[in-house]
Amino acid sequence: MIRFEEELNRLREYVIEAGDMILEALKNARDSLLNGDMDLANRVIEGDRNINRISYKIESACLKILLLEHPVATDLRIVSATLKIATDLERIGDQAKDICDLLKFLLEGNIYKDKMDAIIEMSNIIEEMVKNSLSAFSKKDFELSKKVIESDDKVDKLFYKVRDSMVDLIKSGANDCDQAIYLMMIAKYFEKMGDHAENIAKWVYYYSTGDRYK
Repeated sequence: MIRFEEELNRLREYVIEAGDMILEALKNARDSLLNGDMDLANRVIEGDRNINRISYKIESACLKILLLEHPVATDLRIVSATLKIATDLERIGDQAKDICDLLKFLLEGNIYKDKMDAIIEMSNIIEEMVKNSLSAFSKKDFELSKKVIESDDKVDKLFYKVRDSMVDLIKSGANDCDQAIYLMMIAKYFEKMGDHAENIAKWVYYYSTGDRYK
């Protein structure tokens, strides 16, 4: 029993470590966009390998517990939910990297910094969602997880705002229309991050309550 508790504690530590990496990647992706900082963007791109490694550690630890300890009831929910959470965290890291990969194309034009307000607002909400979902994970706080889930509607509305603005820009035949496409792609990556943060919160809700969030 003591060994099992140690394995669960190690698993929680891995998730918190992964969460810290994700939050840093998200913040740096946003700052690289704001400042046109390709050096910072490259740090995000290179750091994705570390996120992949910690995600693999989480998955391996989960499978080890499932195979050797045969958890049941609440313990089984915790391990199975953590396995899913690891995937969502890794995807957020991938999307931060994808955003930074696109920055070099934006730097070739002139309009993108004037169109960033809604995208930055999206990133700020998503950062808060990720922080709260990780806090809910640590504390088994299903009420906080519900707040994260509800926040995703704000991200979706901002994405539609960016999408409509970019479509109008493309239709107008303005110069640098290719930048509008890149900005739409970046907004979509942020929107997907919001979906993954919502997924994490739903898994926290599940392992905290035993019920699926409806």
